[in-house]
Amino acid sequence: MKPRPLVRRCLALTIFHSRNTISLAPTTAAQLHGILVTSGQVHYQGFHPIFMLYCACGCPSSARNLLAQMPHPPPVSFSNSLLRSYTSLGCHREALAVYCAMRAFDHLTFPFAAKACAGLRLGHHGRAVHCRALAAGFCGDTYVQNALISMYMNCGDVDAAEAVFSAARNRTVVSWNVVIAGCVKNGCAERALEVFGEMVSHGVGIDRVTVVSVLPACSQTKDLIIGRAVHRLAEERGLGDYVAVKNALIDMYGKCRSLEDARRMFDHCKYDKDVVSWTAMIGAYVLNNCAFDAFVLGCEMLMTGAVWPNGVTMVYLLSACAGMPSGEHAKCTHALCIRLGLESEIVVETALIDTYARCGKTKLMILTFEKGSRRAETWNASISGYTISGRGKAIELFKRMIAVSVYPDCATMASILPAYADSTDLRQAKNIHCFILTLGFLRSSEIATGLIDVYAKAGDLDAACGLFHFLLEKDVVAWTTVIAGYGMHGHARAAMLLYDRMVESGVKPNTVTFASLMYACSHAGMIDEGLRLFEDMHKVHGLMPNGEHYSCLVDMLGRAGRIEEAYSLIQGMPFEPNTSVWAALLGACVLHKNVEFGEVVAKHLFELEPENTGNYVLLGNIYAGAGRWRDAQDVRKMMAEKGVSKEPGSSLVEARHVQSRTAMR
Repeated sequence: MKPRPLVRRCLALTIFHSRNTISLAPTTAAQLHGILVTSGQVHYQGFHPIFMLYCACGCPSSARNLLAQMPHPPPVSFSNSLLRSYTSLGCHREALAVYCAMRAFDHLTFPFAAKACAGLRLGHHGRAVHCRALAAGFCGDTYVQNALISMYMNCGDVDAAEAVFSAARNRTVVSWNVVIAGCVKNGCAERALEVFGEMVSHGVGIDRVTVVSVLPACSQTKDLIIGRAVHRLAEERGLGDYVAVKNALIDMYGKCRSLEDARRMFDHCKYDKDVVSWTAMIGAYVLNNCAFDAFVLGCEMLMTGAVWPNGVTMVYLLSACAGMPSGEHAKCTHALCIRLGLESEIVVETALIDTYARCGKTKLMILTFEKGSRRAETWNASISGYTISGRGKAIELFKRMIAVSVYPDCATMASILPAYADSTDLRQAKNIHCFILTLGFLRSSEIATGLIDVYAKAGDLDAACGLFHFLLEKDVVAWTTVIAGYGMHGHARAAMLLYDRMVESGVKPNTVTFASLMYACSHAGMIDEGLRLFEDMHKVHGLMPNGEHYSCLVDMLGRAGRIEEAYSLIQGMPFEPNTSVWAALLGACVLHKNVEFGEVVAKHLFELEPENTGNYVLLGNIYAGAGRWRDAQDVRKMMAEKGVSKEPGSSLVEARHVQSRTAMR
């Protein structure tokens, strides 16, 4: 019996849309299915088109239900179509369930299964897929190999990915690109550059994906020379005019501190700029501390009207506002976010909270948070904001977050631990330790290191050292934290021993490590050890001292009474001394009642910090210690004329878990 005209049309429409990229709405697909079922055409003519139509229109669950009605196991092509539909929608668990139920496979099955494993970061499941592909004899297929490499890279197993790549006989440009991009994604930028070098030396022709993949590696390593070489190679191969390549070049030049090259790429006359182009150039200005230029370019972008800012653009502009303490630019940028309808995007919302915190506008920060979505990310940003602004309300907000059943994550703990460390409250330290243990966050080395800092600042060095010893991987941050803990409590010898163990274990110290050690040596009177550290910092470890290191060294020499030597050191600094350097020397002058150098140092500080009361008080103390009461009185008159007054001190006493602060005038 021939189908009716309406049924024939529905069947033709179903077949057409199942074979073309133009998909129907899910409701329309369901209606066509209904007509074909009632007409009795599904069983012999309409089953395959309806199945493919459901897969194409984003309804794999309906397709799977249809597949379950088949009396015999479905062909491999049906299961592959279902896998492709699930993975394209990000439904990786469902895709894996389909794969596990399959009994027959072809070369298209394993790439979809590997993609599902990559989406869920299930490396052990990915290895099972790899083994089955090997047993089925499909591991020689280039498509399967590339999918396995991508899967391992997404799961963070770079070694396994490189093993698959090394075993591959038919490497295509896609294979090389996947390895390069995967190495960059996993923080192995130097290895990515090595692979790119091998690719070029083997004569493999690069494409635009290669260029876009390798340029971030140049950015991460700050290797401008290789970045320029990649640029020249892209131009030689005729890839320089692609928008994605030009955008990647702008980003690379900006991150490598070459603003002129970035701007030259941006201003290229043959360049059709998109929103990524404008955002990359604005980001380059922000990263190079050119906030004003970033705002000028942002205004130019709005004036052209060709493209409008997106969420990432606004995040960069808000980051530029963070360096302007007035907060007016932040308010204007916030208003623009509202006008463009971007304020509800999570990256913008968190950037707004962070910007107001860095501008010192705590009320605006918390107002933005209260009126926002109150997702976990905004709670984290607000907690971090309170920690940045030096307020004690971070812990209070954290406890409120738990009370309203917002589940904290690793970012939450990383934000709140500095606040607990600043509180120097041992009871609170033990409370947060128990909470972290309960939620299982102690497996994170970052969280464990933060907890070490909390215990160290609370004075419980045994607990801090115990946590440190249980760390499976002791990086430079962990070593520096425990060294600083011993140093701040006067155990300079123990800090030096830890430093020696750190170097012996192959961990390279950083500038913070040396600042902590020099601070410890300064307060313990270990002058020779401190001077040796200062020399080793540059000669042995290749690190350039900054203002903090010079402050520690000046303080160290000053405490020992070697004030003239400390002053000579300041005079020979390779950059302009900051207030902390001069303040360290002024403190030494007070300690040793050295009026001559005290007057010279105070003059510099009055120029740098005319409103800082402490500098006037210290000079007055020097005069008083030397019995020059008239000069001390003149300093007080100077303070009165400039309208500065000494702030009262205070003491904090805790009794029976209640803290009481008493002002001292």
